[in-house]
Amino acid sequence: MSKQDRINDMLNMETRMSKWKQPQPLDFVYAATSRYSFVNWQTGNDDSIYYNLNLPAFFKTHVVMPPAETSILERDYHPELLDITFDNLDGSKNPTLEEYLHGPKQVQAMIMAHKGKIVFETSPGMREGAPHVWMSASKTTVSLTATMLWEEGKLDVEKPITHYVPDLKGTAWDAVSVKNALNMSSGLDIEETFESLTNPKSFIAGFMTRSFESGHTSWRDWAKSAQPIPGEKPGDRFRYSSCITLILVVMVENIAQMPWHEYWGQLVWSKIGARNQFSVALAPDGTPGAAGLNITTIEDMLRYALLYTPSWNKVAKEQVISDKMLKFIQDFGNPKAYVGCGEETMGKGWFGETPYTNTAQWDHAFKDGAMFKHGNMGQGIYVDPARDFCGCYFGLATNDESISGVDHSPGYLRTAAKLLAGN
Repeated sequence: MSKQDRINDMLNMETRMSKWKQPQPLDFVYAATSRYSFVNWQTGNDDSIYYNLNLPAFFKTHVVMPPAETSILERDYHPELLDITFDNLDGSKNPTLEEYLHGPKQVQAMIMAHKGKIVFETSPGMREGAPHVWMSASKTTVSLTATMLWEEGKLDVEKPITHYVPDLKGTAWDAVSVKNALNMSSGLDIEETFESLTNPKSFIAGFMTRSFESGHTSWRDWAKSAQPIPGEKPGDRFRYSSCITLILVVMVENIAQMPWHEYWGQLVWSKIGARNQFSVALAPDGTPGAAGLNITTIEDMLRYALLYTPSWNKVAKEQVISDKMLKFIQDFGNPKAYVGCGEETMGKGWFGETPYTNTAQWDHAFKDGAMFKHGNMGQGIYVDPARDFCGCYFGLATNDESISGVDHSPGYLRTAAKLLAGN
């Protein structure tokens, strides 16, 4: 098969998700809308996929318009990436990337760039230029805005988070530094796991309800009820929680004295030649839901990812993420707090190797400086500055791995980065 034939296979891939490129039947649209609930949204069924492809229809949103000038990304396709695979830690081999993209993870789009050029892109489950929710891959944008405030000298990461979010003073959050909040090692009983999310009496279940559904008390008031974990200090252990990120959004707003999306728009989105708008859905109280509800096209998500690589100048005229900021983010984590945590276990499954730590809202970081952030139901962003590579993907499958299997997209991105860099 010729190279052009393989490129065509990549660009025109048809999977079971391809039906979502077409308008859905009218009766389904109205029926799915009537069935909307937080629980149904998380199932990975057809209703769930429809919600995630049309999220602004279900949440109020803020919009940041693209700049007048668009950055043009060159294409230098490497269709042989369809054939890559990698081994799991137990020695078992995964299918090729092409086979994987047809599988139960319901990948809707994937894109990769090396040395500033797009080397791989496919969107079997989305129309070209369609927006999609990032889910928790959004958290990296909150970390970045906080880092920008740190570089400006406006944020001291050793101070308590309550110094910048005074509404939480007098609660258990007084003991949590900004650094420990950024690293999600709060020492509070707010961890986000499958078990806690499905337990209606847990803190995190109550937080999610108040963050995504109206008719309840404010999520901010609920956050005040967080309690310390007996025998654990802030900084001891990485415990993932979207509550922390939403508090960091409030922190950024309080320091910048402007809505989070405006600060993000001025310092990032306006700089990268985005082709389309950036949207962020809102919590019921109006807080920008940048802990998980950023919405863009996948190509514009890639433009953002490129800022972390030496090829940032392919999208921006000025270095948005300085070398100092990048090093700060890469080195911010605490490997001791990461060892043995739930995210480490997931990282081993995703990559077929053990990441080194988490850092500054990124789930996984490697000793070579690469970083990865996962999103609910199968989204992700991987940046690898040393290899001048980045990649992003969207997917919409249930989080129940007994049905959808392990999300190996992160491992394919890292494998592609190594291959293209010659190692």
